[in-house]
Amino acid sequence: MGEAVNRFRYQLQTFFVNLSPSQKLLLIGAISVALALIIVLLVWTGRPSYDILFADLSKKDAAEIIDKLKEKKIDFRLEEGGKTILVPSGKVYELRLEFASMGLPEEGVIGYEIFDKSNIGMTDFLQKLNYRRALEGELTRTIEEIDAVEKARVHIVIPETRLFQEDQKQPTASVILKLNRARSLSPAKVNGIAHLVASSVEGLEPENVTIVDTRGRILSNNNNPDDLLTMSATQLDFRKKVEDYLTQKAQSMLDRVFGPGNAIVRVNADLDFNQVKKTIEQYDPDNAVVRSEEINEQVTPSGNQANGNGGGAVAAKSTNTITNYEINRTLQQVVESVGNIQHLSVAVLINNKKEKVENTDGDTEIKSVPRDPQELTVVEDIVKRAVGFQEERGDEISVNNVDFSLPTADEELYNLDEENPWSIPNIIEKVLIFLAIIGAMVIMQSLFKQVKERNDALQTQLRVLKGEDELLPALPSGVAGAESPQALESGKRPLATTSEEDTMISSEDFFKDVHKVNEFNEKIRSYIKENPETATNLLKIWLMEDAE
Repeated sequence: MGEAVNRFRYQLQTFFVNLSPSQKLLLIGAISVALALIIVLLVWTGRPSYDILFADLSKKDAAEIIDKLKEKKIDFRLEEGGKTILVPSGKVYELRLEFASMGLPEEGVIGYEIFDKSNIGMTDFLQKLNYRRALEGELTRTIEEIDAVEKARVHIVIPETRLFQEDQKQPTASVILKLNRARSLSPAKVNGIAHLVASSVEGLEPENVTIVDTRGRILSNNNNPDDLLTMSATQLDFRKKVEDYLTQKAQSMLDRVFGPGNAIVRVNADLDFNQVKKTIEQYDPDNAVVRSEEINEQVTPSGNQANGNGGGAVAAKSTNTITNYEINRTLQQVVESVGNIQHLSVAVLINNKKEKVENTDGDTEIKSVPRDPQELTVVEDIVKRAVGFQEERGDEISVNNVDFSLPTADEELYNLDEENPWSIPNIIEKVLIFLAIIGAMVIMQSLFKQVKERNDALQTQLRVLKGEDELLPALPSGVAGAESPQALESGKRPLATTSEEDTMISSEDFFKDVHKVNEFNEKIRSYIKENPETATNLLKIWLMEDAE
């Protein structure tokens, strides 16, 4: 075992010694990084995991819970600005039960449990104050049960009882709501909260409940239902609903008969929003009813009895009956409903029917044909029954046949403008086209001019520097026909001629003289330095010619 360890150690040392300095640094760095990762993983896995003990705590509750945790020497963490407390996962449930036995966290809202403790000697004022606090707390708990509401707070004002009714003030209430993120309250839910609060407080009306959110937006509608503007808006909305309902009844039926888009129905309804209470008292003299009856009986003794003589004569007896009659009376109290229909105006438009008609060429085409008056009469009767038409109420209805395929006024005006070539839109359009053409011609002419000038310049340079014979003007001054670089650039190129043989030499003789060739090359270099653009263009032309 020892020999194997020594052999492994020797091999490791040999391997490390044979490494270059850079390889040694790289190996040491890799080992250090691996050790650091292992240490981080051990620390991470060794530390305890934390879970939420309580969340969304008040500052008072959070401070008391933290003090208790410090007393117990339990690690904890704070999140969300101290509202959330985290403790090791294994102690969450144990701590929750322990804190619950201590009454922590205390509920921020106090309800009717405020009366669980009886306080002897409590004044009437404190009793009323506790009752109001309990009522506000119970309402807060109830409102927080709504899905979109995260938190709520309720304030109730109950005025003192006054001696006179005209001095008595009505209770009021205000509710502030903290809504959940990305949630909103519909008007129906806001109205429900207002009625909930109003129904919980004696004498409180829903319009006296103000509901706002944490952004300060008023959510409740505190308009008085008896207010003229509120009534007008409600009446218009109700009238629109009645008209839409009657229109839909007739429209759906006509669409099934004539097809969608072939009938248009509009209903105008006049509604009675007056709230009338009637008391009707009727008398029916023909149907008398016995109210009371009085019968009086009178007995008159005979003459012998009156004288004290006994006898068998019977005394005289008279009966008088008095009967009182009561006239039949009927008393009715009628409260008419609001929103009754006073008058209906119905307008119906029916499209022409489509029929196949053969023209003079024998071809079949579809034409729009007016409908028969009898068919319109049937439509009128159907619509009357659908909307509840009543002639005694003065309702009106109009059914007309119209060709829906006719062009509208805008289409006719557009077609008229197209037919008139001298109309203002047509003139403006032609002027713009003409100006655009002129502008395009000017631009094209400018482009052609630039291209022509550039081409002429290139041709000039090509004529100056092209070919073996044309290089002669650039020869040294000792050679016939040599010109200066300035003359070469200006395009003045006297070519070598054979008419003056005394002063002219051939190209072959010129290139045999080494001194003259060197001088010629030196002048070419100086010319290229002085005129780099011209030399560059020359090279481009030569390359283009070689490519061709």
